[in-house]
Amino acid sequence: MSKPTTAVRDSTYERDMHRCVSCGVIVALSFQHRRAVGNGGSKIRPTCEDGLTLCVLCNNRAEHVLQARALYFGWKVRRWVKDPSRVPVYYPHEFEWFRLVGTRRERITAGAAHEMMRDVYGDEHETWRAAA
Repeated sequence: MSKPTTAVRDSTYERDMHRCVSCGVIVALSFQHRRAVGNGGSKIRPTCEDGLTLCVLCNNRAEHVLQARALYFGWKVRRWVKDPSRVPVYYPHEFEWFRLVGTRRERITAGAAHEMMRDVYGDEHETWRAAA
């Protein structure tokens, strides 16, 4: 039940220009759930704001070894965050921060991105910043 619809998956890939948000590759792409759905899944279908395009390798790393970096860059969002559009996303191959709004990306400054992150996560964001 936690799989995105075909329309959401396709729109997410299109918004992310059919490349991995993390490393920029254009092969072996997957839909990354920004909010954890857990082993049992979720009854809530993900929206475009809930998803990102990551390659299989970066998706696995975001789930495990690079989790602090994934949280800091907005590739992952804490499960308790009700509105993932409040958490901006960093696209390192573009050197830009964006706010995800449906199927669109709105470019924002790094300062605005950090302010949005602090509003959502408080001091926890600074811990991820140091780890990233």
